[in-house]
Amino acid sequence: RKHIKGFILVGIISILSIIIGSFLSKYFKIESLTIGIIISISYAHFFRIKENENPGIKFASKKLLEWGIILLGFKLNFLLMINLGYKIVLLILCFVPLVIFTANFFGKKLGLNLKLSTLIGVGSSICGASAIVAMSSVIDSDEDDTILAVSIISFLGAIGVILYSSSAFFLNITDTVYGAWSGLSLQGVAHAIAAAFARGEESGEIGTIVKMSRVLMLAPVSVFLSCKYAKKNSEKRKILPVPKYVLFFILAGLVGTIGLIPGFMIEILVKISNCFILMAMVAMGLKVNLKGIGSKGAKALFHGCLLFSIISMMGFFSVYLVFN
Repeated sequence: RKHIKGFILVGIISILSIIIGSFLSKYFKIESLTIGIIISISYAHFFRIKENENPGIKFASKKLLEWGIILLGFKLNFLLMINLGYKIVLLILCFVPLVIFTANFFGKKLGLNLKLSTLIGVGSSICGASAIVAMSSVIDSDEDDTILAVSIISFLGAIGVILYSSSAFFLNITDTVYGAWSGLSLQGVAHAIAAAFARGEESGEIGTIVKMSRVLMLAPVSVFLSCKYAKKNSEKRKILPVPKYVLFFILAGLVGTIGLIPGFMIEILVKISNCFILMAMVAMGLKVNLKGIGSKGAKALFHGCLLFSIISMMGFFSVYLVFN
């Protein structure tokens, strides 16, 4: 009963975000997740969150987040990476940790905290907002950092779709190279696939496969970061350094790979996952201190833009060399 009021508030904002997102999608590449963050942060800034709403908001930001990540695992197929060929597989295996390292390097130079730069790094290198949300609990980041990272990556992803789609027919490269470049360097799954299909079915298919192979990196990266940050937070994780939901996420990926669940059921589970993650991000937005974000927002945005520029150029030349 104590969770009801906060949960209702989160639900209303989430539904409103989906409605607005569906309307705006006809004109702009903007996700419901981004809209939900904007509405929730604005609501928290202009209206005071009541004490009896906090339990429900906390439940949504923690428990729904974990369930959303677990259900996201059913979308994985570990066989996709094997089918790509060893060169592109090696490229992806090197690409993800290199981007995270680069993000931390420039984040340190710009004076950003390590967790924020790590979140921007995983969002840029794996699967956008979903990766950030998944890793935020793994590294125990502040809600402000999580929201800021998601906002920046979502914004850059939308810009990326426009830039890549616009340049699709001007670049003197094959459909395979263009599709692989989109799949390797754009942030979110929706961003990469939308840009990849701008040049046709062939580029779209290769872009989808490369992007979903990047998504598979969620599992090893989450385990690595969990172990890394467990050393800094040993009092929180004395027995198991890897959170249970990460293990269930990997298990769900194995189930999806083996094909124990029909395709239509996986689609339903993924949609439920998207709803849970949306509600979790709305809940986090309701807990955000807008002044805290504003103080480091400009540096974080510059960091994201710089990282995206490096990834785009590095991804282009890497894919070009692999397929030529």
